[in-house]
Amino acid sequence: MIRPLVVSLLLVTVACGDRTPPPDETAQAADLDSLEDAIEAEPALPPMPDYPRADAGQLRARAVGAFELDRGWPARAGRCANPAMVLVIAEEPGSGASVLLQLPSGGLTGLYPVKLADSAGMPLPPASQVGFQFFEASAAQAYQASEGEVEVRELTDRRVSGRFAVTMRHLVNNRNARVAGTFHQVEVEALPPDWCEQAAAAQDSLAAAMDSAGG
Repeated sequence: MIRPLVVSLLLVTVACGDRTPPPDETAQAADLDSLEDAIEAEPALPPMPDYPRADAGQLRARAVGAFELDRGWPARAGRCANPAMVLVIAEEPGSGASVLLQLPSGGLTGLYPVKLADSAGMPLPPASQVGFQFFEASAAQAYQASEGEVEVRELTDRRVSGRFAVTMRHLVNNRNARVAGTFHQVEVEALPPDWCEQAAAAQDSLAAAMDSAGG
């Protein structure tokens, strides 16, 4: 079963989308960025790796840049009717990945661009968010997709298949990586209603906060 902690962590990641700080914060952030750039410039990202091949029930990813990997995880997926979403979770002790799909009202297969919440509120579907997390002895490393897309090739009440090509950004140091991944014939289960209600409430609260900030 998809664990509630994983769902909560993913909703926090979605809520940490693009946020424009007030002018004074912007100036301070710009000064800090300039200093960091002067100390150490980030190397150019290599090209996007090829899509890996995943076994049934697996999510597999290849990454180059800030982190490098070529591995797979066992995966499961959960689905909510309201909000209309599918959550793919792939994890083993020490690492994991997540793909959140915000479903449109029409056809469910096709492209889901990476979109984050911003001053306009929650992104309109179709939209996707992708996250990776690695647990080390001293700290956890978390990455969130900043651009790219997920291609859904199959989505039924029983299983979901697709692939993604995204640029991932570290949530603390802003280092980037390019990641290509595939999830194949991952079993889908209905998420518990209370989890879906929490997800809907979180989206409504975020949209209201964005409206207040913009108004």
